Amino acid sequence: MRNKVFKALRIIAILICIGVIAYEGYKIYDDQKEYAVADNEYEAIESSAITWPSQEESSVVEYPLIRVDFDKLEEINPDVVAWLYFPSLDISYPVVKENEVDQYLHLTFDGQVNKAGCLFEDVLSDPEFRGMHDIIFGHNMRNGSMFGSLKKLYANGNEDLLEKNPYVYIYTKDYIFQYRVFGYYITRVGSDAYKVVETTESYNELLDFIQYSSAYPRPADADFSQYPSLLTLSTCSGQSGSGKRFVVHTYKTGAWEW
Repeated sequence: MRNKVFKALRIIAILICIGVIAYEGYKIYDDQKEYAVADNEYEAIESSAITWPSQEESSVVEYPLIRVDFDKLEEINPDVVAWLYFPSLDISYPVVKENEVDQYLHLTFDGQVNKAGCLFEDVLSDPEFRGMHDIIFGHNMRNGSMFGSLKKLYANGNEDLLEKNPYVYIYTKDYIFQYRVFGYYITRVGSDAYKVVETTESYNELLDFIQYSSAYPRPADADFSQYPSLLTLSTCSGQSGSGKRFVVHTYKTGAWEW
């Protein structure tokens, strides 16, 4: 009798394991389908709204001369405020300004419900990227899309990524802004990495927190004496629901008018 019970329990355990594996496999398949839909959407947006510079054009300016058709972008989504380009990590996406917290967490640029979401600027940040501390959020996608490639910055063997090109570019309707990475680290939701900065005192407090927390040495020639605008890129880190975040801090080093 005892052997029959053990045998039945073993069969039940095996069936449960098979069910879990089947469910996880389905979830992965379903996620990949959503990722593919989002990837196709953003590829189509980039091909219709972005013109990449020729080699000759690139050699005569100090920044990547990307031409952004904001009229086309606004036709798709009037909340668009910028195009973000991070050459070292091949990140190139439109950025929207959320009107309420987490509005674009699971909405793509054209308003479709999708886990990939959209790159979005924090509701308290300046839509013209002139705030003392502006923040852009994006998902840490498994396939490396959105902000999924930010984790490459702390992966073994990638230490020289920022040595080659430490800059992030924000293209708005009127300006191109250049930002230089000066810190990154894993933190938690609600930490001082997300500090609202409106005074020089709170600006310096944020710099101190970044200096203490950063896994990346601050560039020796970084100059904050004139309080240049800070831009933080934020994504999830670790398991979903863990509350961990990976942030990349940058400061404005250049501005050019269209």
